[in-house]
Amino acid sequence: MSILLVAIITTAGILLGKFLFKKWFNHLTLYSLIMGGLIFLYELKLLPYYDIIPFAWYLIIISFLAFLFGIITVISGRNLFNKIPLFTSKQDISLSVFSDDGKALKYSVLLFSIVSLFVAIQRWIVLINMFGSIQAVLVNAGIVYRLNVNREIKDFIPILPAFVYIAIFLSGIYTAYRGKFSFLSFFPFIGIIIKELTYFGRAELLLCLIEFIFSFLLFRNLLNNDIKTRFKFSRKNAVFATILLFMLLISAASFIRLTRGNYENYMGASRQLKQMKENLILSPSVYLYLSSDIGVFNKYIEAGGEDARFGQNTFSIVYTFLSRLDITPEPPAFQKGYHIPMWTNTGTYLRELHADFGVAGVYFGPYLIGLILTWLWFKFYETKNLIVFAFLVYLSLIVGFSFLVMVTRLNQWYLSLFLIICYLPLLERFATRNSKIYTEEKIIEGN
Repeated sequence: MSILLVAIITTAGILLGKFLFKKWFNHLTLYSLIMGGLIFLYELKLLPYYDIIPFAWYLIIISFLAFLFGIITVISGRNLFNKIPLFTSKQDISLSVFSDDGKALKYSVLLFSIVSLFVAIQRWIVLINMFGSIQAVLVNAGIVYRLNVNREIKDFIPILPAFVYIAIFLSGIYTAYRGKFSFLSFFPFIGIIIKELTYFGRAELLLCLIEFIFSFLLFRNLLNNDIKTRFKFSRKNAVFATILLFMLLISAASFIRLTRGNYENYMGASRQLKQMKENLILSPSVYLYLSSDIGVFNKYIEAGGEDARFGQNTFSIVYTFLSRLDITPEPPAFQKGYHIPMWTNTGTYLRELHADFGVAGVYFGPYLIGLILTWLWFKFYETKNLIVFAFLVYLSLIVGFSFLVMVTRLNQWYLSLFLIICYLPLLERFATRNSKIYTEEKIIEGN
């Protein structure tokens, strides 16, 4: 497929998303941008990638159409029952979570951020005790990474690392509510950056960044429709803070890459890519990460797929739990690698769907994701329910990570979503109580 055709289809998907959802940030636009961008980068062939076989193209195209049909199913159903279109008129956005002027939300972000910072520091203490010093930990970055991958370090605190995702989620809401980026927008990222420096990985950095962006932008979609225009956003502040946030995360990711000593000399790389060898932001290895997954999926299909238990990747946490009971073997932490002609192992979320459910998974998986996400989209903007919002953000993460893996294979996806759902009713109760106390104090002062 030509690069021009990929660009046209991607642009059409982005514009169709805006037409259907009346907002630029929606899951159809996002899916088109992410998967279209992935294919576009692959087809640039800055590395000597193999051509995608016809059957792989068929699965890629049919999965996009299935995702689109899932969206259209819900929208058609709404039109059939004459549901009122969203965002056609302003509303009074008065939420209980903001009844105390966001104080409970603010202190919740601080609490969970501090806990995640404590977790990160504890991990460093464990590693320093193992290797003797911070310098020794950095020198042995490759060994540390393998120990983490093989889960051989038993002294790390469990469960609490998921608290950073609660902080990130709430921080996105708080930033949208306040109308500007502040220290609380960045504070949760400090803990995850320090923690990832003990793992020498970058996946959780990316996951946290995507979660924050989704939480912030999806909530801004709601607040922008407030009839009282109480939630105006500072564009200058947003531009400056966005640049600062990306610089912080790129610096951390680049440091991890240099510490682990990533390989940058690829046989057959184009002249343009070789010139980026010393680039800290877009190096050959970064281009490989951003473009290779569709090539892995192609090679996986060409090889005839793999044997996997039903739902092994999509519902990895279930198999992990059963393995603890010695009922089933523990699922592998990482997928098998393929030579494309570089060795890499992640092959988009389509690979997991195909491995778990066969061709039917590539048909019905994207369809169900599109259908459920669209239902959640309308449900949240009509009811303004925060638990629905949590599901909307976390199901959107499947789309956000679709270029890499099926994000539900990560245990922290389930754990953090569960913790968020448990905490949100408490947060609203705290906010309501604070509001009542503040009102009573005002009445007493008036008397």
